[in-house]
Amino acid sequence: MKNNILKVAMLGGVLTLGSSMTSTCLAGQEMKWADVPEAVRTTVLANGGTVGQTVDDEGKKINGKEIYEASVKNKDGKVTDLVVTEAGKLIETKHDDAADAAQERLDRAKKILAGVKFSHPRDITNPYLPLASLKQDILEGTEDGKKIRVERTALPDRHKTFKINGQKVEAAVFEDRAFLDGKLEEVATDYFAQDDDGNVYYLGEDVDEYADGKVISHDGAWLLGKDTKTPGVLLPAHPKVGDKFKSEDVSEKIDERDEVVSVSETVTVPAGTFTNCLKIAEHPAGEAVEYKYYAPGVGVIREVPAGGDELLVSHTTK
Repeated sequence: MKNNILKVAMLGGVLTLGSSMTSTCLAGQEMKWADVPEAVRTTVLANGGTVGQTVDDEGKKINGKEIYEASVKNKDGKVTDLVVTEAGKLIETKHDDAADAAQERLDRAKKILAGVKFSHPRDITNPYLPLASLKQDILEGTEDGKKIRVERTALPDRHKTFKINGQKVEAAVFEDRAFLDGKLEEVATDYFAQDDDGNVYYLGEDVDEYADGKVISHDGAWLLGKDTKTPGVLLPAHPKVGDKFKSEDVSEKIDERDEVVSVSETVTVPAGTFTNCLKIAEHPAGEAVEYKYYAPGVGVIREVPAGGDELLVSHTTK
């Protein structure tokens, strides 16, 4: 979903991704914002970056200075990569050629899906995201100073089929309704599938954005096979700290890099206290880092977008 209001606004075959994802999907070594040299942060912010966003240490030097790279969005929403020295000097701005970027996504898709099989794709039983048993989740909190309520509901009678590796894959379908200050802001229909090893994939979403009760946009919508040939990896089967993957790999605007930062969080929300929770740092292209928490046997229990906090208040199973 747009602005990560709740995108649930995810390795056998893919967990060999556990080692390959880090090297094939991402360039350089991701750094926490607080660990980035101050001069680099200043330059990134001065050129359209945001506090808390991803910055990569490229692991090389120019004239004895460490090199860092950060993706930022310009006023048109296009993504530019800034190449900055540790002293804060902007030495290059890079714009990926569309054809090259498309080929890179195709190459990632081949690696991610090598040997992957989908025998029961709608039966999503991943311990951290047991969607097969979910009827409805409700999260409430704040976002950008407004009260937010997200209603996630299973749609077992809705069907959507995708083609992956020559296989017809029928997705599990869920609807997210997001309300800001009591007014309907967005309705997103999300499509997910689980492979035989337990990895959960994000196959796209249909989006309706609202204003004054009327649909005004479909911004952020995408579907596997139509807008990209690369499925998002929403959740690995056996996540461990340091795993990196892309939950969205569609275009320079619809792109998100994720990393498992903890598997031992204790989280208290209105729906209860949960232990051994998974914490994932999400890095949407050119935006500040966001965090999502998953409780074993439940699913998403907390989301922390920039300027917000959304907590699980109700969890209803079938």
